[in-house]
Amino acid sequence: MSLGVMIRLWRLGVSPAWQWDEAVYWRVSVSVQHGVLAEHSVYGLPWEPFLYQPPVYFVLVAQWYNLVGASIYHARLLGVFWTAIMQITLFRLLWRTHGSGLALFVMLPIVFDGWLLYIERVSYIENALMVLVVLAFLLYQRALDQPSWQRFVIAGLAVGAAASFKQTGAYVLVAILLCWLIIRREHRGHFVLLVAAVAVIAVYLFAMTRFYDLPGHPWFIDQSLVQVRRVLGLQKSGGTLTTPGGALHLLTAQYRYFVPSLLLAGCAFLIAVRRTWQCYRARDWAPARPNALLFSWLVTGVVVFGSSSLKFPQYFVLILVPAYCYLWTELARWDWRLAAKRAAMATAVVAGIGSFLLTMPAFNVNSLAKVQSYAAHQIPGQAIVVTEQSIGDLIQQRWCTVEKADACVGHATYAITWQTYLQSSFDLGDASFFQLMKGATRIRSFSGLAGTATVWKLSTS
Repeated sequence: MSLGVMIRLWRLGVSPAWQWDEAVYWRVSVSVQHGVLAEHSVYGLPWEPFLYQPPVYFVLVAQWYNLVGASIYHARLLGVFWTAIMQITLFRLLWRTHGSGLALFVMLPIVFDGWLLYIERVSYIENALMVLVVLAFLLYQRALDQPSWQRFVIAGLAVGAAASFKQTGAYVLVAILLCWLIIRREHRGHFVLLVAAVAVIAVYLFAMTRFYDLPGHPWFIDQSLVQVRRVLGLQKSGGTLTTPGGALHLLTAQYRYFVPSLLLAGCAFLIAVRRTWQCYRARDWAPARPNALLFSWLVTGVVVFGSSSLKFPQYFVLILVPAYCYLWTELARWDWRLAAKRAAMATAVVAGIGSFLLTMPAFNVNSLAKVQSYAAHQIPGQAIVVTEQSIGDLIQQRWCTVEKADACVGHATYAITWQTYLQSSFDLGDASFFQLMKGATRIRSFSGLAGTATVWKLSTS
């Protein structure tokens, strides 16, 4: 695991290039340092707090910034630390469920997986969330092994904390409910866990509505509903993916370096499908019981996130970790020679490191950092820029969003557009944005695998 941490720290400030969410999280965390939970204010729109994500993460990062400095690089250092804690906790969970030897066997391909190495070197909220997710499962397994209502309460509190830390953490509760259905024991304890988890979530929701939903300004409810609509595909935004063709294009383009990870996850999925079919034929969950927790974790992740229209790469960590755990614990039960099992694991490790090394030069062209520098040195400080959220958070000029560009008409003199496999300013822009872009002159473009930022001089006529 120490070697895994060293790899995650290697050239962390260079590769991968800044990712879209990192700019937003950096700006919000810096604002929290100054006592405000908000992004860079949008020109022409009333102020509102940033509540699209629960605020605990930004409070933690702001405190970290107070200690070491405020930059995306420093946020990534904290992310690597959280990943190390998650891996230690996961090792303990696997040790409890399958023994120390098998836990080590499973952890090696997880620590050195190419896609996880990529995700865990970026300051995504999901890297911190995974600590709570794995901790909740560990405490739950502990309650199953040594049943008591106190242990189930503690596990329930951890489940509620995961759901309150980030909305996607609620899938832990769904996985535990599925595991309960499979093992069919400790019913009273599971009920206690459910009550404790719901209580934590209820307290969080009450506190957020109490502090952030004011008369005429239901900020928390409105922004939470935006997130729900995005997940369900009812509201178009950057990161939404609604067609199988779009998913195939994404996998063959931006994620092509992670083919080994996709193949391993696919194998885990097929094994889970086979196990589900066995349960169906037996009309009983008995075939899934020996590995019930990991089976439930994987199936829930696939169903919940597979049905979501959001397909950001960091979301896959919530599926990949249980997929690898389930794959390698199941493989260990197969009637293979020990040497064959070790060879399969070693092949996965080598393939993971190889795919990671391929991403290092591919993802080191930092389009967002370059456009931030260009704006700081080449765009007048008093200018008004129409652009998208993350770029607006990186620049110091006043800005308005392409989705609500009305206020910029007649005032904006520059535009910065963004293009990736999942989003384009020209897809998200409103009528006012297209009015502003008439006669615009392309000045400079900065392209990398993460996306292309293009600076435009707007016509003043």
